[in-house]
Amino acid sequence: MIHITSIILIAVSLSMDAFALSLSYGIKQVPIKKIIITALTVGIFHFFMPLLGSIIGTPLFSYTIIKPRIVLFLVFLLLSIDMFTHFFEEKPKIRKLNIIGTLLFAISVSFDSFSVGLGLTYIYDNILIALLSFCSISATFTCLGFWLGKKLSEKIGKYSFLAGSVTLFLYSIWILTK
Repeated sequence: MIHITSIILIAVSLSMDAFALSLSYGIKQVPIKKIIITALTVGIFHFFMPLLGSIIGTPLFSYTIIKPRIVLFLVFLLLSIDMFTHFFEEKPKIRKLNIIGTLLFAISVSFDSFSVGLGLTYIYDNILIALLSFCSISATFTCLGFWLGKKLSEKIGKYSFLAGSVTLFLYSIWILTK
């Protein structure tokens, strides 16, 4: 098992897409009420998506010859490649933050946490601590993205994808070699 610092590192990496997208939205001067609702929704999704992945992943690894280490390596590698490709996009799509827009925002930045949940029990033995870390850090990064979006230019958001991509790539290599 690994330490809580690794869980926090994973949570930060998983939150980079929420950060980058909220940074883009923050440029549009979103009202504080919508920022809070969106951040809480993202946090809730980052709690339940890996939980669902873990519920599916535990029996999958118990009753098959599939190794969680290999699956985690592939998941983190693919996520890092996906985040790297987002770095080269011109502009992310900006939706209105009504009920449907907020749910789409939260779902779109939470899919990666589902796949991490598949091997979560392999990474850390206290799943509740991991889920609460994912939830709180993703909500915080979403708020931070909105706030920084108001303060900084549109170009800064792309670099969070690059940082998340490099972090996830290095972590995938570490998982494979451990």
